[in-house]
Amino acid sequence: MKNGSYHHGNLKAELIERGLEYIDRYGSETLSMRKLADAAGVSCAAPYAHFKNKEAFLGSVQEYITEKFLDALTESEKNCADRSSVMLDLGISYVKFFYSNPLYYNFLFNGRVPDLKTYEPFVFFEKVAEEWMASFSGAFENSDSGHYMTLALWSMVHGLAQMVTINGVIDTEHLETEIAGILGSVRIGEEK
Repeated sequence: MKNGSYHHGNLKAELIERGLEYIDRYGSETLSMRKLADAAGVSCAAPYAHFKNKEAFLGSVQEYITEKFLDALTESEKNCADRSSVMLDLGISYVKFFYSNPLYYNFLFNGRVPDLKTYEPFVFFEKVAEEWMASFSGAFENSDSGHYMTLALWSMVHGLAQMVTINGVIDTEHLETEIAGILGSVRIGEEK
């Protein structure tokens, strides 16, 4: 260990978090296993106990973030008492997750965009959206309109997740209220 330090806790998670900070600052092109070790303050051999090489590390970062993101969405859905507001709750959870973890957003969606057809958080989001939309009798004439609505909902919360990083656009001191107000302003399946 460097500087006489001894690492306590989950070294793999620590390497991922320090690696994300490094990538955000300098880019993944300049990252090496040695630089990863330096960023985490461990010996040059320590990362190899968890990752075969840089490519394996980057794959593990994507898995790590995806798992945390999916956990946040499933927890939100599970705790939703009023099923009519499940999409609002998911949207709030989505934006708050990336507001709290901007490095995760940058890593996932700046350069290594996942395939939405198989990306577990999107698959989950789509399943919940389809169930939610089914509660609006006659609101969606065919499966294409439901699919398009799911993409529109995902796009909205995805855009909001990026917008929270722009000063002055969204009141982040009242983040949940702001997100609920924005998402709640869109009405689906209601008679005018």
